[in-house]
Amino acid sequence: MKKKTFSLVLTLIIAVLVVGGIYIAKTMVIKKDKASILSKEKLENAKSATAEEGYVDITLYFGGSSEKSEIIKEERLMNSEELIGEMIMQELIKGPAIVSDSSKPILPKETRVLNFSIKDGIANINLSNEAMFDMSAVQEETVLKSITNSLSQLKSVSKVMITIDNQRVESLGGHYNISKPFSKDEIVTLKIQN
Repeated sequence: MKKKTFSLVLTLIIAVLVVGGIYIAKTMVIKKDKASILSKEKLENAKSATAEEGYVDITLYFGGSSEKSEIIKEERLMNSEELIGEMIMQELIKGPAIVSDSSKPILPKETRVLNFSIKDGIANINLSNEAMFDMSAVQEETVLKSITNSLSQLKSVSKVMITIDNQRVESLGGHYNISKPFSKDEIVTLKIQN
């Protein structure tokens, strides 16, 4: 009798644990699935609304639990023109493929692009302070022309705004006022009169 009771109690405990475990697992999966479905729906809606506007779907992987070596997947939509614009700036800093008397870098190689975005037709370029160096008026005009002509190839860019370390500056080299957004055609009007 004791053996039968023990077996019955043990069977009931195992059944409760199994049913409880299944319930918890399903609840977690349902919650995760609902979140995944909502995220997926948002992503699909955003994709369909922005596919023609030049966005690219990127999958990023981040660290998960600190106890386990796991990664968490996150999908993001990124503006492809912003990605290309930042690459253009990186290439301008890198300089020409072959440096010669007729082709020289426009900025010191230590210059970094701290941030790049495009909003309302303006390419906002945040550079490190190495972009401000002692330069002639001709050099500064060349820097501004190189940046504006290179970036205005992008459909969404009509003007540029250059900041240094997140701060508006009057000039990179003291010869052209760049405190406001400007286009490639406006550069000559930016010259500071001495």
